[in-house]
Amino acid sequence: MFDVEVGDDTILIFEYYTASGTDDPAIISEAEEIVRSIVLDLKDEDICVLVSKQFEHIFDDFDFDIKIIAIDGGLYEWLEMNASVFNRALFVSSENDMNLYRLTKLLESKQVKLYTSSSYAVKLASDKFETFDYLNKRVPQPKTYNILINPKTYWKRAIQLFFDGINGDYDNESSEYDIPLFKRPKDVPVVDESDMDVVKEHKLIAKPRFGVDCENLKIIETKRNIDELEEIYEPGSRFVVQEFIEGDVCSVSLISNGRKALPISFNKQIVEINENGGQYVGGYIPFEHPLKEEAFKIAKKACEMLPGLQGFVGVDLIINNEEEKVYLIELNSRFTTSYVGMQKIADFNIAKSLIDLLDKKITIEDLEKRVSYDGKVSFLKDENGILDIKVEK
Repeated sequence: MFDVEVGDDTILIFEYYTASGTDDPAIISEAEEIVRSIVLDLKDEDICVLVSKQFEHIFDDFDFDIKIIAIDGGLYEWLEMNASVFNRALFVSSENDMNLYRLTKLLESKQVKLYTSSSYAVKLASDKFETFDYLNKRVPQPKTYNILINPKTYWKRAIQLFFDGINGDYDNESSEYDIPLFKRPKDVPVVDESDMDVVKEHKLIAKPRFGVDCENLKIIETKRNIDELEEIYEPGSRFVVQEFIEGDVCSVSLISNGRKALPISFNKQIVEINENGGQYVGGYIPFEHPLKEEAFKIAKKACEMLPGLQGFVGVDLIINNEEEKVYLIELNSRFTTSYVGMQKIADFNIAKSLIDLLDKKITIEDLEKRVSYDGKVSFLKDENGILDIKVEK
């Protein structure tokens, strides 16, 4: 089967891209750093790391022994055959193609204890519209609509009405603004298409319902931009359209036991967004802002509201400084890139604390006493998309 010893307490560790053999340098740079950080945190535990053969040397510079299983086949096939050998697992995956959900579901079916969120929570958090709908009126969020590209749904007209509504062309309190997407065309005002190229004051942003970082974003400044959505999203696909909130893009990292969540870091995110889309560049820690505690409060509340959300959780937020208001943008039920920076300056062991918490060896209150950092860290992608990490003590 494989040439490493697996005991009752062995924890299977893997990261999707390094275990499946992805060769995109920009993706692999972050993926390698995340799995290396986890292994460093858990070096004193009984761990076994699963990687694709092409990545079996990424730990060669570590000064401790690691049990490695290097595979040259498919990740899903290997897990289907071998996952049940392990009693415990901690893994990282993106939401692309529902991989995070599918892997969670597979390991749950093998009755492996996971130090990550349940498949229910992962599925809910991976879907931007379902997350919005579940948390609607519970935490501040941009107004969000679910769009299906289908000529029979008059989807362009619906977005145009939303766009006109936030720009004052309709009374924001009217039923026409509140529910234009759910009315038949004859029930809503006729859309004025004479200003197709006029740049409006308030923008919209379109993004995939299932996606990571800033892939396939589209800023809508004019009605002409609505037509251009067909160049990004295929017929029959679904995406969300939101009010575009100007402000500081940031995130809160939390550790949760499934009932209580503890914010452990406030992170600045550096995102480049223009008319051609968006790109996640990186970030830095710590991020100081007058609304930090409000951001912690919103992230904690959202995290605790989703059943089965546990382990490491990242909550993306935008702080509108003019309104002095914090908006929740999305939830990530997984280790995020911010963890790579946190691990470099943390005075406590993040991954080990997470495992101890879910094994009920410590409480949230115990963990809260441990949380501290020494120094500053930035993690930025260079011109080739490679993550460059700089620590300042």
